[in-house]
Amino acid sequence: KDSLALLHCLVELQKRYPPGAFTIAAATVDPGTSAFDPSPLIPYMKSLGIEYHYIKTEIMDTAGSGSLQGDSICAFCARMKRGALYTCCRENNKNVLVLGQHLDDFAESFMMSAMFNGRLNTMKAHYKINQGDLRVIRPLAYTREKETRDFSYAAGLPVINENCPACFEEPKERRHVKKLLAREEMMAPKLFQSLCTTLLPLMDEHVQDTVNSTRTHIQTRAHPLNRVGGKDAEQWKERMKKRDNASGRLARQATDDDITQFST
Repeated sequence: KDSLALLHCLVELQKRYPPGAFTIAAATVDPGTSAFDPSPLIPYMKSLGIEYHYIKTEIMDTAGSGSLQGDSICAFCARMKRGALYTCCRENNKNVLVLGQHLDDFAESFMMSAMFNGRLNTMKAHYKINQGDLRVIRPLAYTREKETRDFSYAAGLPVINENCPACFEEPKERRHVKKLLAREEMMAPKLFQSLCTTLLPLMDEHVQDTVNSTRTHIQTRAHPLNRVGGKDAEQWKERMKKRDNASGRLARQATDDDITQFST
């Protein structure tokens, strides 16, 4: 629903510019699961006269073959889809990839990053990929999910429901966070306005460098060796053991991880 709503917004926006100012094409990645069949979009895009790329993949089969490399299946699928879209852009001479994530997505990603990964982070609204040949933009960054849903259904758009069993068989962090935010919004109706203001700096592509630099600076100051006047690691371990023994507790078995945990 979000991508379809965004597509129609782009088509209307294009009408306000001189012919040829920019072109629009659409792409859908079929991950290869019977629970999600986006093929009805093919005739719909043809009826709109939109250049359309239907990318059929075997992402689910690949995931099942042991290629996750520590990722959840959802993270693996998202990464593979993104790679397929990058390839599609390059093969068809497109230099901007427009994605349909909305403010609710940004807020949920922020909360998940803070709660489960200990990071001050969210998706970026506008950035260049590492290779430097593509820009990625998310124009719906200030738009609520309710708005895209209402528009899509009111306009009768052919919304394809995602029913991937890998996403819905087990409780997932994103669903939990979505419910959490919904409960809080009932108590604070302006919650997402506040979150939008909070998230605005984090949407910039360069801010993460500043955040990481600040984190490293603080962690370096908090390093255990710095707190004992620059003594070497073995002296620090011995000091910790004596402290624990003096208080009647078991000797602390300090490891290299204990020493470096503040700087990783």
